[in-house]
Amino acid sequence: MRVYVIRHGESENNRAQKYTGWADVHLTEKGRRDALLAADFLKNISFDKVYSSDLARAKETAECALPLYPYEESSLLREIDVGDVAGKPFSVLMKEEKERIPEQGYKPYGGESREEFHSRICSFQRLLEERKAENVAVFAHAGFLREMLDTVVGFRLPRNKICCDNCAVAVFEYDGDWHLHSWVNFS
Repeated sequence: MRVYVIRHGESENNRAQKYTGWADVHLTEKGRRDALLAADFLKNISFDKVYSSDLARAKETAECALPLYPYEESSLLREIDVGDVAGKPFSVLMKEEKERIPEQGYKPYGGESREEFHSRICSFQRLLEERKAENVAVFAHAGFLREMLDTVVGFRLPRNKICCDNCAVAVFEYDGDWHLHSWVNFS
């Protein structure tokens, strides 16, 4: 099985450089254009199943990128819950606080811990493993892509070393074990 995990297009909060998490923000006009780049990449692939995060920015990306496919919404695909920092500018957290987030998550701010987030991603991977499909599209978020990559490679990669542009596509393969096939950024 090949699983194409697509990050949503540019959202209103991406443009404003604000934390988003579970805030339900929409795509910008650029975000819709981003989704068309993903559409061009995906156009020759026949999908057996399409999933989307239940947040608007991911659903809008799915509708732009694969307009002929119905999708199943899942809260398992949401970005990490950033708690009280949702909607606030990136500058609200001090450098030391930002450095702790990759290990602890956003629990100190009323959001998800890294362990809770990781567990959610693993739950979705198990759901996919039970399905009999050749090609699956998954519309999600940067945190989801990075956490799934960590799970597949078996260790935590430094976040500043993983470029995950809006509408990046990570292609994973599952044949009893998970593997990264490719990672595509369009910018």
